[in-house]
Amino acid sequence: MNIASRRLLILVVAWGTAAAAAGSAHLLARVPVPVVPLFVALPAALLAAGMLRAGWLNSAMAALGTRGILAAHLVRFIGLYFIWLEARGRLAPEFAQRAGWGDVVAAAGALALLFWPRGPSFRRAVAVWNAVGLLDLLVAVGTATWLNVTRPGSVNELAGLPLALVPLWLVPMLLASHLYLIRGAGSD
Repeated sequence: MNIASRRLLILVVAWGTAAAAAGSAHLLARVPVPVVPLFVALPAALLAAGMLRAGWLNSAMAALGTRGILAAHLVRFIGLYFIWLEARGRLAPEFAQRAGWGDVVAAAGALALLFWPRGPSFRRAVAVWNAVGLLDLLVAVGTATWLNVTRPGSVNELAGLPLALVPLWLVPMLLASHLYLIRGAGSD
């Protein structure tokens, strides 16, 4: 593991720890509703900017490669948990159905691409998957924001642990990785 990759690992672990602390304190339930999307958008934008510029973060992402990024997206099978929570009345159906199934599709696509042979068809498939996966995250954030405004409390599961890790940690990192892949989808 090179120094850039170690720095990325430290960043990811430190960010996850901070997100866990914020989730433990139910931070998302305590801030004004219009501010909540900034907890996703701002870190995603800063991380994407760092990934796309020359420097250690860009080097770490290049070392990770497309398949490493795809493997990270397997975490999106968490969508099945959203659907399970909806079935128990703990998560708004609009969010669980859109974000849950969208994440499952994105995770399944990433899994399929991990076994796809290299070549032009891999690059095209990654580009399509990237667009679908990015759209899913935008729909999920938009739906959660809309529900937070129109039906306060309907996505409260996302304010505490373990699900606070999704908007505070996973979604910004996954969004940033999608933006990184746009530049050179499936180059390895």
